Amino acid sequence: MLIEQYIVDIRRQLTGETLRGARLHLAGLRDWSEPVPAAKDNNQARLESHLLHALGQGQGRHPLGVSEVVPTADQVVLRLESVELFTSLLPLLPYKDRRRSRHGVLDLRAYAGRQGVELTLGRAGAGHALILGPAGCDLAAALDAHRAAVEERRYVPLWTEDTPHDPMPRPLRRTTQSASKTAKPVDPHTVRPQFASALLRRLHLWASLTACSTVTFTSQPHGSGLTWTVQRCVPHHRHLHDDVVATALSESVAGPGVAADTDGHHCDEQQCVQTFASGQLTVCTIHADRPHPARRPGRDRAHVLSTFLREAQPAASAIDQARGGHVLQLIDPWGDARLDAAEQLAAAWALQGLHTLVLRVDTNRNHRRETALWQRARLTGGSGAMFAGYADFVHGDLKADIARARSEFDHVIMLKHQWTDMPLLGLSSLADDHVIVTDGGFERNSRSTSVQAGELQRRTIPLTPNESAVAWLHRRLARVPFAEVPMTGLVLWCAHDKVDPDAFDAAVDVELARHGMPVLGRLPQAPRRSPRRTVLDHLPDQQREFVMQQATQIRKSFGPAHENAAVFLTALREYAEF
Repeated sequence: MLIEQYIVDIRRQLTGETLRGARLHLAGLRDWSEPVPAAKDNNQARLESHLLHALGQGQGRHPLGVSEVVPTADQVVLRLESVELFTSLLPLLPYKDRRRSRHGVLDLRAYAGRQGVELTLGRAGAGHALILGPAGCDLAAALDAHRAAVEERRYVPLWTEDTPHDPMPRPLRRTTQSASKTAKPVDPHTVRPQFASALLRRLHLWASLTACSTVTFTSQPHGSGLTWTVQRCVPHHRHLHDDVVATALSESVAGPGVAADTDGHHCDEQQCVQTFASGQLTVCTIHADRPHPARRPGRDRAHVLSTFLREAQPAASAIDQARGGHVLQLIDPWGDARLDAAEQLAAAWALQGLHTLVLRVDTNRNHRRETALWQRARLTGGSGAMFAGYADFVHGDLKADIARARSEFDHVIMLKHQWTDMPLLGLSSLADDHVIVTDGGFERNSRSTSVQAGELQRRTIPLTPNESAVAWLHRRLARVPFAEVPMTGLVLWCAHDKVDPDAFDAAVDVELARHGMPVLGRLPQAPRRSPRRTVLDHLPDQQREFVMQQATQIRKSFGPAHENAAVFLTALREYAEF
């Protein structure tokens, strides 16, 4: 399956979108590292938390009676099955009773648009939701009827578009430290609303896990926030316990990325209870009391079990076989382009069926980590896997982290923190190969300016390939001791529309190899202000083929694992003593 079809299929299983709609929305994303984008603004996430709470008991042919969810970074679109489901949202609309007491969600506005009912939350309207109904369903009439009912009781609606916002409350003066710690927000949905937002945006995940199942959501106050309970009703012929629930919820790319609690699993003959995220989410699975309502043939999209559940899990495969992975260190003496190169190579190798890890090696005194952590970075659609991780080389055991990564991955791409004044600290003897990533623009002329007879004289002198290579080495690699420490070679950036070097660049490549710095391959660099896509994103076929060919060529230039570790360490010590 092509990566485009794979990502579209996954998004449809999570949101219930149409095939055309999923393709259009994925085409507008910067990349496909997040098929379902997260809510960008806190008010957007808070609005979605309220919507999930209000629709939590809804029933229908689809989860909660929501046939389609269309999430973007600053909006969510919900298509409901009936107007009855829309009425469950009306209690969220704020109003003021005859005692001037306020009810509903503060700063929530609702008005009828051309397509449906639009909801906005926040003083600036940063939270935005569009509620749609089935064909022939007039949600605007239901909204007008609700307003008439409120006004008939002599209440004042506060959700209309022209309702002014209340003035900002004056900040309270803190009297004691204990009082500030015990103060609770008025709205519990303001605390960690991204958690509920992630569940709403992936509402159709539950139907994709188990066919003919139903689901309900409830929330309970806990501390200053909320805890959520998901009750799944599965057919009687299905087992209550299903490992794919924990796998899907812990998935950090397609799923919400919540970890299962170590002691939060209990199963018996009546129910299976699993807890996640330190008790913030509880999933209770029971058998349905009645059969699932029959679906109309020819109207539903084909049900396909979640394909991302088949993505490779390196930790599990490491139990069966030790991979003895290769460690590559990428070095960029002038910037952070090495991360882009690492993602390009890791994505290409993962698409070829390999397990790859992009490991950032750094330190942070505020967030000390004794053990390296990594999680899935991209979906590959095949037997490969691409992960990203972080290791602390000061407070952690980097040698043990690298050894663990070798056993779980075929290729580990290390990105160590670099110092401009002490380049020696940026090199690691734990890597098997060291590759420099930098710009591949070779000078073809040398310019000089002089003064003769009171006038400026400028000259342009053409360079030979050898002269251009020497000038490039001293200009681009001035911060790397390539003459004293052995380097595997170079990976050069090239223009995205110029994939093959011309005769002059090819001659410079030969001279660089003669000076001990061979060009292993080239990677296309995206134009400025454009997304840096990998082969796991939407790319032209020619560019994808070029990246795959270059990634294979670069990988073939590596030596065996552990082959030159002692020699490289000796060179580092000699350079340090020198």
